Amino acid sequence: MKIGLVGDTHGSTRNFQKVLDGPFADVELILHAGDVLYHGARNPLTERYSAIGLAEQINGLEKPILIARGNCDSDVDQAVLNVPMMSPYVFAYVDDTRLLLLHGDGQKETDLEALIVRFRLSLLIHGHSHVARVKRVGNSLIVSPGTPTIPNPSSPYKKTVGILDTTKRLVTVRDIDTGKIVLEEAFAK
Repeated sequence: MKIGLVGDTHGSTRNFQKVLDGPFADVELILHAGDVLYHGARNPLTERYSAIGLAEQINGLEKPILIARGNCDSDVDQAVLNVPMMSPYVFAYVDDTRLLLLHGDGQKETDLEALIVRFRLSLLIHGHSHVARVKRVGNSLIVSPGTPTIPNPSSPYKKTVGILDTTKRLVTVRDIDTGKIVLEEAFAK
């Protein structure tokens, strides 16, 4: 199964549509690591910022989407979405792949690694940093798909999302503007 990995969309309808039409065109499931609709007090407005517009895009998805609550997500955001988004953690088991999705704010690297061990995860997916990364921890991976909207200035990558292929046991992170793979890593069960 191909699964789209995204986080930190922060209300950008333009870039979310670009992701749906491009890297996520053939995914069967989307995992969103939080900070969905609101841009946040520290962030600039995103391209074509529309919290309600992005809510309508998500509500109209034909593909299932699972969302972990981010630090910019609120009860008001949940009121306009027709999918749950208020849990800080989402656990999924897909094709013998144990996944944990979270935003990651307030989590240290050692906390993320401890979650991998505790839940015997294949992958831990997080957002918050706006920096794409794939880090091996034993046979498991910590993955941040980055952001398709507001990249962290310290990141070597710009606007990115991830693709998890459970059949190939492979994670890739792609630049949404060029389509280029910027990170790639295989994982075990």
